[in-house]
Amino acid sequence: MRRVDIAVYNPDGKLQLVVEVKNRPHASAEWVAHLRHNLLAHAFIPPSPYFLLALPDFFYLWKDAVSLDILTKPPDYQISAPEVLATYLNFPQSLNDLSHAGLELLMTAWLEDIIHAELQRDAVDPSLQWLFDSGLYEAIARGSVAIETVA
Repeated sequence: MRRVDIAVYNPDGKLQLVVEVKNRPHASAEWVAHLRHNLLAHAFIPPSPYFLLALPDFFYLWKDAVSLDILTKPPDYQISAPEVLATYLNFPQSLNDLSHAGLELLMTAWLEDIIHAELQRDAVDPSLQWLFDSGLYEAIARGSVAIETVA
């Protein structure tokens, strides 16, 4: 049984994004790659086109996340989490101050807002440009989000 923190589906109900939330700031690149390797190698997460590791300081996004050919592949994108989630925080609160459940709920709220927004590439905040560059926004727009689900 594969339990994921957050799963995001396209409008047709096909899994597009698996999100693993870890409350571990300042993780090394080696730790990030090793975690993804273990999740894939031991089939703890289901195959999906995108995999996002959400940490308090960075999001790490892999495209073609089902590819097992290079399990230790570095992420395709490294995104500043505080920059993306700034509008969801009560200042001076930091993402580092949140519990795992708090960070998971914040990620869920952000993803819900993203999938229901009518974002345009040329009008999006620069901190969200990666959504378009990676193809993720197109894959999940108008879809649905499930929390702590079996996928």
